[in-house]
Amino acid sequence: MTAAKSIDGTNWPAAGAREALVATAGLLCALAIGKPLAKATGLGDIIFTLIAAYQLYVPLLLIQRRGESPESHGVHAHGVLLGPVAALRSIWVRRTRRRRRRGRPNAFARLLAHYGRGARLRGHAFLEDIGRAALMGALFFPWFLAGHHGWQLLLGHGFHAIDVPADLHLVLLKNTFLIALPEELFYRGFVEHRLERLWPTRRAAFGIPLGRAVVIASALFALGHFLGEWNPARLGPFFPAFLFSLLTRRSGSIAGGVCFHGLSNAVSFLAASWYR
Repeated sequence: MTAAKSIDGTNWPAAGAREALVATAGLLCALAIGKPLAKATGLGDIIFTLIAAYQLYVPLLLIQRRGESPESHGVHAHGVLLGPVAALRSIWVRRTRRRRRRGRPNAFARLLAHYGRGARLRGHAFLEDIGRAALMGALFFPWFLAGHHGWQLLLGHGFHAIDVPADLHLVLLKNTFLIALPEELFYRGFVEHRLERLWPTRRAAFGIPLGRAVVIASALFALGHFLGEWNPARLGPFFPAFLFSLLTRRSGSIAGGVCFHGLSNAVSFLAASWYR
């Protein structure tokens, strides 16, 4: 089978994968430098906000530059977020038609065209994603907590108490929207999708994809956690990355992966606070 090519002969799958890997190299460099810098300067909020912005906007910029929509990469929440944008776009289009505007659309119209075209609310699909994330948590969190307990004992830490912070809702929101969302959009929505075009996955175990694309994307995801901290335990996210990939591929949206990722981070945060 020959690779898909553009009119000028460009190998699109290879070029897209290369573009994603270059963007990932930039992110990994930022993490390797930014984490120690945040610790040394106390500017963690600013540095990590910039890194999150990189993970959000660089993929969207590169996707749009190739004339594709974010939805084609699973970057949507079944219309829960873009549904209002689609409605606004519809109003704007009708308004511009009435005025019979001609020429190149302005920046606002182009923004709506990218993020509003075809968006419609699919509440049932969104709720299914939430349900799958909750089911994953019910299946895997008990095993994680048991393993975490053993790990803490090996480190010489003892169980203190199960303490649930009063700001638990803030912990969940932060881990879901400030950490999980940027990471899932970048690694699963962008990087893995581009690699999948070049190296399609043909095998799975219990529904979990096992292919070169998901392995490389998961390894880069784990490396991003390790760089700048240099703690081998931070390579652990390599394994749950396969579950995030499963959820994304199952529904065609990163929504389920974002929810499960955010829950996983929150549970990890809580479990770490139970030991002294």
